[in-house]
Amino acid sequence: MKILVCLISVQHVPNLRSIQSVRPDWLVLAVTSGMAGKDEQLLKALEAGGLDYRKKKDIIDLAEGEEQSAEPINKKLHDLFKKYPQYEWIVNLTGGTKPMSIGAYEFSQDKRLKTLYIAEGNQRQAIDLLGGPCIPLHYDVTTAEFLAGYGFDILNTSSLARTEEHALLLTELAAHLARHNEDADLRGLLSRLQFFKDAQIKLDENEWKKNGLFLSEEDNVFLKNDDLRDRIASQFGLSTIGTKFVGQLDRPATEFLTGKWLEIFVWSLLLPFAGKGIWDLHLGMLAGKCGPGENNDLDVSFMRNQSLCIVECKTGGQEHDPEANDVLYKIEAIKSGPKALRVDTYLATTSDNVLDPKKGGIREKLTRRAKIYGCKIIPGWKIKELADLYLSNNPGLVDEITKEFGIKMAAPK
Repeated sequence: MKILVCLISVQHVPNLRSIQSVRPDWLVLAVTSGMAGKDEQLLKALEAGGLDYRKKKDIIDLAEGEEQSAEPINKKLHDLFKKYPQYEWIVNLTGGTKPMSIGAYEFSQDKRLKTLYIAEGNQRQAIDLLGGPCIPLHYDVTTAEFLAGYGFDILNTSSLARTEEHALLLTELAAHLARHNEDADLRGLLSRLQFFKDAQIKLDENEWKKNGLFLSEEDNVFLKNDDLRDRIASQFGLSTIGTKFVGQLDRPATEFLTGKWLEIFVWSLLLPFAGKGIWDLHLGMLAGKCGPGENNDLDVSFMRNQSLCIVECKTGGQEHDPEANDVLYKIEAIKSGPKALRVDTYLATTSDNVLDPKKGGIREKLTRRAKIYGCKIIPGWKIKELADLYLSNNPGLVDEITKEFGIKMAAPK
């Protein structure tokens, strides 16, 4: 029988990966009063990954103040060891307070046990601090496990596959819209559609949900770009009279044209990298708590280097947010909600509110604020550049995507 000791802390990923790699028969979880409930979240994260330790564990409770001394954890581990002296013990020190780690280390050293530590700079192995062989950590944490460890759930698991399957049919058109995102002609069309969408929802939300929009010649919803107009009409079964669109645009089609296209384009750019540097790539994931609380719609999300990566996508003029403050605050709120260290965020936006009208490029003030929030901004001109490479099947797209999203391609197995 193999027993693994874990020191519970806010960050559960090191413990989860050591458990998935060692596959112990029994867990010993050391929990302070300040970390009460975090052991339950770790167990829930393990369940999300197919491991159930609810009836295969001991809990070492440390009273308030005991986490500030090495002696309490040392003594309690020695006491518990007397219960299972004949089994193989392994101690993971990647967690808890420093005094707890010292106390657990002293216990491990006294009993000459394998003593694991996962360094931030090398997530692929757990070193043995007492000189034994390293343990490879090949297990990659899923989004469900990552979120569960912070008390969150994926609330739309059952519909994700259907959403992504439908999105595959729209990737080509999404790329063409991305290519022309800076054209005044296209911006005028999308703005007009947004106006009619908002008006219809205000007039009769049930009718909007059921039938979407009816476009007549008098509505003057037009696009001068012949190629793009024909692509949109063909994709959504619309007729055209001159440069104008006529016909019924259902709700999914309207939502695509008024913003979802950018999410689908970014998602499609990342699809070839799934399993090759990133994993668990999803479109439109809803993360939140099963009980009361705010939910977060993650436009595009994926895992990379045991971190959750989130791309927030914004189209249109964003006139309500001229300094792009609101969207950065929202990104920070999404990031800080689970209080997770390993979350990387991106803002892909076609809005001109991020541009410096005098110097060009992204506004310096916005760049500084984004850096504080740990968010990378992908502006409209970069989106156009990526779309050009995508539609021309240019091999240079791979380098651009890996650079924009910090992807290190996995070596072939």
